[in-house]
Amino acid sequence: MTVALLVGGLLLLAALGVPLVFAIMASSIVTILVTRPGLPLEVVAQTFVGGIDSSVLLAILFFFLAGELMNCSGITRRIVEFSATLVGHIRGGLGQVNVLSSLLFSGISGSAIADTAAVGTVMIPAMKERGYSAGFAAALTQTSSIVGPIIPPSVPMIIYAILAEQSVGELFVAGIVPGFCIAAALMFTVYIISRKRGYERAEKRAGISEITSGGARASAALMMPIIIVGGILGGVMTATEAGAVAVLYAVVIGLFVYRELTPKLIWHSMLRAAKGASTVLVILGASSLFAWLVADQQINKAVAEVVLSISTEPVMVLVLITLVGLLVGMLMDPLAALIILVPVFLPVTAEVGIDPVHFGLVIVLTLMIGLCTPPVGYLIYLSAIIAKTRPEVVVRESMPFILCLVIVLGLCLFFPQLSLTLPEMFGYRG
Repeated sequence: MTVALLVGGLLLLAALGVPLVFAIMASSIVTILVTRPGLPLEVVAQTFVGGIDSSVLLAILFFFLAGELMNCSGITRRIVEFSATLVGHIRGGLGQVNVLSSLLFSGISGSAIADTAAVGTVMIPAMKERGYSAGFAAALTQTSSIVGPIIPPSVPMIIYAILAEQSVGELFVAGIVPGFCIAAALMFTVYIISRKRGYERAEKRAGISEITSGGARASAALMMPIIIVGGILGGVMTATEAGAVAVLYAVVIGLFVYRELTPKLIWHSMLRAAKGASTVLVILGASSLFAWLVADQQINKAVAEVVLSISTEPVMVLVLITLVGLLVGMLMDPLAALIILVPVFLPVTAEVGIDPVHFGLVIVLTLMIGLCTPPVGYLIYLSAIIAKTRPEVVVRESMPFILCLVIVLGLCLFFPQLSLTLPEMFGYRG
């Protein structure tokens, strides 16, 4: 009964086109009225506010703002130019540049959507001019952008850290190796497809002087991830403080080094960052009410019993959770899905001995793949608009790249050390 009201109501409202936040809130309130009729509705507001009452969440706003400021400063262009000197000579050159640019930009934005918008507006038109199909360019851009929430800084990792009461810094570090694995797999796939379709190399091999000069032009931008991750790993800054420092650094670089940042651009960056952060926080607040009901009605215990009745082997449990995550990620906003699924499945993983950091990396990557898959797939529509092509063309061209993402997900699932080795090296584990 409770599951039908809560989950069924949410899915029905979402299918009818009700905005996700209102769908979550409505299904939660109806469930409270039916299952807990004497409960004062003030608990709705209290739980909503309590879900976003955390200083750690300020890091989300800071990282959004830092990414916006760096993008307005011409950072994307410099990263693309530097990437071209490194990999532009490889078969499928502009495709390789696309992937490497996304990898480097992900260390600034922490958002797949921001990565697609920033890199896509530069790379997709350039790839089309060089003879790449619009669908291929859009498909590669959207799938390579998935590395954004995996490489630190990462907005989903911050949210998971709060939900699971884990170290933000440890989760940031856990995503580094899987992020590079995603980039390597995508670049290999670009090479294979480019040979088959006859896509030529974009550039001649750059010399040492060209690489050095390109690196020098992009060096100020590439220092931001070092400041963020280095500050957290060194114990000098918390994630929130690192975000604030990143904003200050972005302003200084934009005003005095690149000299492309203006007061008007700063103002518009603040507005876009506020809009992006508020969207995340509203979803987080609404989903906190949903998660509270899951615990209150002991839905998580019921789910645990079902999962453990199938298998108690840690790997099989994680496989089952991943399959559910892939399905949910296709139908729901990844951040909302993260907030809803973690309270349900985290106790299950704890019971069978799955490391919470390993689980965090796997569930975040699982849900991020949903950004590239229909029917919701925000990145499909965003990249299609930039490429001026149909979404179904982007979906068709994305299949080899999504297969790459699923393979890397499988490797992370079956080989925990891909995500746990660096945290051990940096002393997060005893």
